[in-house]
Amino acid sequence: MKKILFIAYYYPPIKSGGSQRPINFIKYLKKNKYDVTLLTSSYKKSYFSEEIIRIFDISFNKDRRGFRFFIWFFMRFITEFLIKIGFYHSIYSWWKNNAIRKSKKIIEKVEPDLIIVTYPPVETLEIGLFISQKYNIPLISDFRDGLLFEAIEKKLILRSKIVKLFYKKLEREIILNSSYIITVSDPITNYFKTEYKIKNVTTVYTGFDKEEIKDLPVVDFFEDSKFNIVFTGRLNLSDSSNKTGNIFKAISKLVNENKEMEKKIRIYFAGEFSRNEFLQFSNLIEAGVLKNLGFLDRKSVLALQKSADLLLIITSIGRSGIVTSKIFEYLMSGTPILALTHETILGKIIVDTRTGWVVHPQKVDLIESLLRRIIGNKDFYNSISRDKKKINFYSSEEQIKQLVTVINKKVI
Repeated sequence: MKKILFIAYYYPPIKSGGSQRPINFIKYLKKNKYDVTLLTSSYKKSYFSEEIIRIFDISFNKDRRGFRFFIWFFMRFITEFLIKIGFYHSIYSWWKNNAIRKSKKIIEKVEPDLIIVTYPPVETLEIGLFISQKYNIPLISDFRDGLLFEAIEKKLILRSKIVKLFYKKLEREIILNSSYIITVSDPITNYFKTEYKIKNVTTVYTGFDKEEIKDLPVVDFFEDSKFNIVFTGRLNLSDSSNKTGNIFKAISKLVNENKEMEKKIRIYFAGEFSRNEFLQFSNLIEAGVLKNLGFLDRKSVLALQKSADLLLIITSIGRSGIVTSKIFEYLMSGTPILALTHETILGKIIVDTRTGWVVHPQKVDLIESLLRRIIGNKDFYNSISRDKKKINFYSSEEQIKQLVTVINKKVI
């Protein structure tokens, strides 16, 4: 049985949409008879078990409660200072350095035939590259976001020449030293093909795990007389370029111009929202139209998606390659989708699978008009004719077949 060391910073108990990709990949790689060990982060201590290696991250970047906040703040200050004086550093560098120091022990324990590393953050790429080169192990580098192409860290790159130069150097080293590149979407794949003139790159979507919708809890707070709209996940928190205020303007316009709509629709948000975002929809909360459910466990989120009348998803302008894990959960749910997106692969997926409607995220009148039609016209709402074959293509089971082909025929 071939052994794989899978490196991913984001993994439970961290609450992040980015953790779903390694979860799905590891599960279905194991189903395909690979022995997979995960190398990930820990905010408690480092430890080695049979299937998971957790390396302590002293920065507490995703767990900044109480005294840990002061540790994080101090380390953030050091990071900013080092960048300012011309040395690349990030909040994850301490975790990376700790993993590299323990690399000999990691390799002795796992004895991998292959390393798979998933970005972001960039430190996962650095760890994978270091171990691959030092121990002569084939490397597959996975991009669930673009590093330079439609960069999720665009503001950081634009404000810091050091970061930009480091990212350029790292991306080139990853391309030159990886046996294969996989990405989350075709626009990112096409960027690598065009920019680096390589052929050893393909798209493997995160996909959905059909087994997850077994034994879901009952959602008993929806009212049959209401039209229940659900949004799950984050708005701007992971992508500051994602301007989401227009959806609140459209909904406010919808209910203000038709008081019957205020009585008819209920919107449920489940996830993490910033103070500014909360202020944008506070008037809708006060009117009883929108309910903020906060964080829910995964089973409850999937049950919420499956029980809704409409699912809402919003993406940035200018990021054609963005494909969040959420869209695959939405496809799995069977619930119609309203996507506020423009010229993205996410929008193309919805159109191709016939699972919902796509509207420009910055055109308030068009959003309001489409919402009014979806809610008020049963024939239009029921016109959705899902393409089950195309939807099934986006299952994790089908997507991992492509990765398995790459591993078996191209890498080891």
